[in-house]
Amino acid sequence: MVSIKHLGIVAILLVGLALSGCVGEPADNATEEETATTVADEILAEEGVELTDSEIADLESDLEEFEALISEIEEDTELIVEEV
Repeated sequence: MVSIKHLGIVAILLVGLALSGCVGEPADNATEEETATTVADEILAEEGVELTDSEIADLESDLEEFEALISEIEEDTELIVEEV
């Protein structure tokens, strides 16, 4: 049988593992996100592409519609995704 000592050790390890994901500075994530946005903006500027807020809103609504369609599809249906 499993002793209480072994269960205690496993419980402590699991709690430690769960809490280890909570350590870190949230500012690091924001910095990486800002950097990614800046890089994307630079690439778009080099190509002469400009997106307006209304175009972004349209794209987001289209994405929401697409996600809704995907969620409606039964699991039995076979999906074939082709690269555009």
